[in-house]
Amino acid sequence: MLPVYFISHGGPTFADRGHAGSEAGAWDTVRQLGPQIVSSKPDYVICVSAHWETANDVLVSSIEGENPLVYDFYNFPRKYYETKFHTLGSPAFAKEIVQTLRDKGIPAAVDSRGLDHGVWTPLRVAFGNPDVQDTKRLDLETPLIQVSLPPSPKIIDSYRLGEALSDLRAKNVAIVCSGMSVHNLQDMRRAMSSTDEPLPYVKPFNSWLTNTLTQDNSLSGLQKLETDPQLNRLYRAAHPTPEHFLPLAVALGAARAGKCEVLHTAATYSLGWNIYKFI
Repeated sequence: MLPVYFISHGGPTFADRGHAGSEAGAWDTVRQLGPQIVSSKPDYVICVSAHWETANDVLVSSIEGENPLVYDFYNFPRKYYETKFHTLGSPAFAKEIVQTLRDKGIPAAVDSRGLDHGVWTPLRVAFGNPDVQDTKRLDLETPLIQVSLPPSPKIIDSYRLGEALSDLRAKNVAIVCSGMSVHNLQDMRRAMSSTDEPLPYVKPFNSWLTNTLTQDNSLSGLQKLETDPQLNRLYRAAHPTPEHFLPLAVALGAARAGKCEVLHTAATYSLGWNIYKFI
């Protein structure tokens, strides 16, 4: 089966290598992932992003033709709202994903929503040409379908979503989950104005996460963030809201707690940029 990836995607400025809102090592790592995934010749790519949360069912993007883009960010330079990433959807496969989830007891439905920046910003680096705002051609020939996070902040529910999606890996499907290993925008201004060092919780959380995934890569390992008081304080500092962490739980579930390989780790300001591969 194909590997499962978790990538830290930053914001729309991630595509600009060297920008303060990007991270060069993460950019380089994501750039290398595209050819690796393409060379494995998947029939479909599924992406789960931090930026699609739902109130009830898990939703699956069902687009006939080209996937539209959602510019779900504010007060950025105009060029980021004019950037394009050309991919195709697949209504037939979207329905198959929905049925797979329902068969596992997860309420799911199709939706016409486009791809948010948690998908198209990093995947444009991976598969497209980030130096060109619009290539005017398909940037990825493999159909791309986005799946929302479940309507729950609990780690176990995102893990179970991943478990359900894991059945599709046997059908030659690549799964990419997009979030951040640390994501605290509330602290960003303080972090940028204080020192050049990341805030004190960023590196410890990155290290704990890597140690857990490489030594105890189980659901119970991740759930210690919810049950252990000291770890929970660290978790809440690193992720005041959980949406950028939960795609990692999806990835772990989709890999059935398979072996984790660390592809990149970095810390800037109040952000963590870890990237993992699960096999």
